[in-house]
Amino acid sequence: MDYVTLAKHSVREYAPDKIFEASQKAKASIARLGEDQVINSTLGECLDDEGRLMVLPVVEHLLRTMPVEEICSYAPIAGIAGFNEAVEISLFGEGKNRFHVSAVATPGGCGALRHLVWNFLDEGDAMLTTDWHWGPYRNICEEHGRKLETFPMFDDQDNFHVEAMEESLEALLKRQKQVVLALNTPANNPTGYSMTKEEMDRTVEVIRRCGKQYPDRNITFCLDVSYIDFDDTFERTREIFDSIRDMPANTMALAVFSMSKSYTMCGMRCGALVCLGETEEAAETFKAAMSYSSRSVWSNVVRAAQKVLVDINLNPELKAEADRQREGFKKQISARGQAFYREAKEVGLKCCPYRNGYFIAIPCENPARVAQILCEENVFVVPLAKGLRFSPCAVTMEKCLRAPKLIRAAVEKGKEESR
Repeated sequence: MDYVTLAKHSVREYAPDKIFEASQKAKASIARLGEDQVINSTLGECLDDEGRLMVLPVVEHLLRTMPVEEICSYAPIAGIAGFNEAVEISLFGEGKNRFHVSAVATPGGCGALRHLVWNFLDEGDAMLTTDWHWGPYRNICEEHGRKLETFPMFDDQDNFHVEAMEESLEALLKRQKQVVLALNTPANNPTGYSMTKEEMDRTVEVIRRCGKQYPDRNITFCLDVSYIDFDDTFERTREIFDSIRDMPANTMALAVFSMSKSYTMCGMRCGALVCLGETEEAAETFKAAMSYSSRSVWSNVVRAAQKVLVDINLNPELKAEADRQREGFKKQISARGQAFYREAKEVGLKCCPYRNGYFIAIPCENPARVAQILCEENVFVVPLAKGLRFSPCAVTMEKCLRAPKLIRAAVEKGKEESR
């Protein structure tokens, strides 16, 4: 190619992002036909019944009244004063928890995943996750010279497939010195499934055993908890952290934290990679390494979003108000999801097991073709490798009840065409 000077590793085929591509098509149909005639189930943003972005009022107030200096000034690399404490309170609540928590600010959960992949895997290594996963997991791995390997998320009883996870983890440990297991729970994207406390206990027991069995390997266990505040109660959703105990010295537990969901600030791009350290030394070593990485990639993260997080979580009254407002959002989104799931069962549409959260996954053959069939009916979903993603977070209750029948018809039509 003449006049192209890209390094060889950067010459690769680019396909438009499926989520944003579907969203643009949906918006074009809405502009042409009107909101009532289109079911736009694409982006992972909470919309109210009038199609407006749902933003916590306390967050909006803090942003609108923030001094310009707080908005436009640089932030320290790891996070502004109080950021670490605010993340800890947001994840664990008030009172000291047993971890040595160290949080480093990142541009959303996506930035946290970037730090995970780059800093905890060697070049050419693979990260392990479930077969139902957020698509950019693979992109992030490949962008940084790593790979993604998966295992079946569900067994034949629609429970989390601990045995498949164990088999895949052991296979990686035989090949790699650095191993990362990343699990997106609660309210998994794209399925809406949340691992039970028992499933998490069994998973951590596998990691614990593998750590002892392979003492010359390093195992990083990362919980992507981006949707944790859109699942069950605060206490129940945090039970998964209780499973992480008595870990071998060659393991480390991390969490991906995102303000896009819990604080309805998708566009402000703020999150954190969080170390759940067993020792203070481990937490400090983590922060130093991640801070170096941050300075080398994005330098620092949006100050205004960090200030909102600190102002809310370090003020008990504001925190109580934000929690109350979020609870209303959560109930609305979960009610839509449960309604879709029930209606899907009524019309015979197979879905992955759904608990709560933004998304529901529908297994099907030839997902791209089924999505195209639905597009012709002005129903917009996201095609995945193994099926479709529907977003109750962005669709009214009426449309959540109407969509399953339309999707089932498209799935059946797709099957007929492939015969």
